[in-house]
Amino acid sequence: MMPIPLIQQTNQFCRNINVKKHCVFCLALLTALIILFPACGKKGPPVPQTFVPPPVVEGLQIILEDNVAMLRWPIPEWEERGEDFLSGFHVYRSQTAAEKSCKDCPVRFKKVADIQIKNNTSAGSYTEALETGYQYSFKVSGYTDSGYEGDKSETVTIDF
Repeated sequence: MMPIPLIQQTNQFCRNINVKKHCVFCLALLTALIILFPACGKKGPPVPQTFVPPPVVEGLQIILEDNVAMLRWPIPEWEERGEDFLSGFHVYRSQTAAEKSCKDCPVRFKKVADIQIKNNTSAGSYTEALETGYQYSFKVSGYTDSGYEGDKSETVTIDF
């Protein structure tokens, strides 16, 4: 007796139980399972994607003119960047009332600006008008074109 191919066996099974509509569904489901859930047989823990974080901004300075604070920092050199490029900086600010500032209280920073690097400049800058009676603290961090953000810089603080 000759072996019957799988499709002929399936068609014969569907005819025997009079389930023509369900037969098409079963074949589609079987095909989807074969296509969507292939297994290589190799199991193991997931391997996290590795990346080199952007360098920390160093040399953050604050310059005060009238009621305007200007932050300036050099754009850091980045030797081991891989395929990623430094594309900009996030500026974070904390604003607390000067008479309520305490040394042991946590300082909460809020992202106030996204400064993109343009035309290979050698320094970044950010300006903001200040209100009297507050203590301002600023931090800056670099980020890559794929969205990875580096560590934040040292904090610079000014009482105004």
